[in-house]
Amino acid sequence: MVAIAGETNPPVSGTVRPKVIHEFRKHSGSVLGGFFGAAAFDEVALVPVAAAVDKTGRFASNFADRGVRSSFSALLAIWGDATDRAAEGERLKTMHRDVRGRGTGDFADVRYSALDPQLWNWIAVSGLFLVLNSFTPCTGITMTDQEREVAYQQLLGGFRSLELPGKNAKLPATYTEAAAYYESMVESGLASNPFLRTVTDNLTKLPLPTLVLPPLMRLALTPGWLALRPLAGRVVTVCSFGILHPGIRDMTGFRWEPRHDREFALYTRLLQVAWRTLPDRVLLIPLARNRIEYEKLVRLHRSVALDSFAPPAGRCPAG
Repeated sequence: MVAIAGETNPPVSGTVRPKVIHEFRKHSGSVLGGFFGAAAFDEVALVPVAAAVDKTGRFASNFADRGVRSSFSALLAIWGDATDRAAEGERLKTMHRDVRGRGTGDFADVRYSALDPQLWNWIAVSGLFLVLNSFTPCTGITMTDQEREVAYQQLLGGFRSLELPGKNAKLPATYTEAAAYYESMVESGLASNPFLRTVTDNLTKLPLPTLVLPPLMRLALTPGWLALRPLAGRVVTVCSFGILHPGIRDMTGFRWEPRHDREFALYTRLLQVAWRTLPDRVLLIPLARNRIEYEKLVRLHRSVALDSFAPPAGRCPAG
């Protein structure tokens, strides 16, 4: 990966710092993660995935909408309670039963099934690594190997609801296994393809989503967005491809040059300033913010509890 600018809190080998794990958990619910969203393009470097997404046409109509749907689902897996995580996992598995068949156009010879564990797990691991790899650029905090493992397990706990049934369909059990799996996919499982190159080229033409934004607000924002989106697309491209595996970055057709290192350093430094100065009500998605506030209230309620209902030592039970 590209060297990270502006790292703070240098790690001590063999340590796990609770503050770092806390910051990582917050990061997994941060709106700043959106600047790295195009790192998820590694998903469509797996050709059957590209064939499936291409055939739906949803990417072509408004790929910002697909990004919103995917991120909302992933954030529900990370921040929802156990019941809602399980329900979301089952919903996704049920909905994807119909995503199977043969591609069209450039992918006419490609067969796919969304519930094939190879495709399913690659998409899940892509999501895990997007959160993990964007942590240091976003916050300036570098994790130790042990902290990275704890962070991976934290995410994996939420993503367990997305696992397919079957012994051979499990997600990698450790960060080390996940990293080895990712490298093996880059070496022999992925390939450049027309869909991957097209979505990369279109990053500077980011559409406003039709989801979340009310129609009138979207209409009002459109003129300004059309003027701003080349710059916004540039920032998202540099941030995203700065954390993307170089092998996959090459597959996209995007040529990373030394000037991109300088841009990446500038953008991430600004994100780190935002991370340190903005309040949680701005930094975090509502679901994450509400969950953290709920946990604070639970701790408050428990803080007044007795350690034991037994009579104090040395006092007669009868008073």
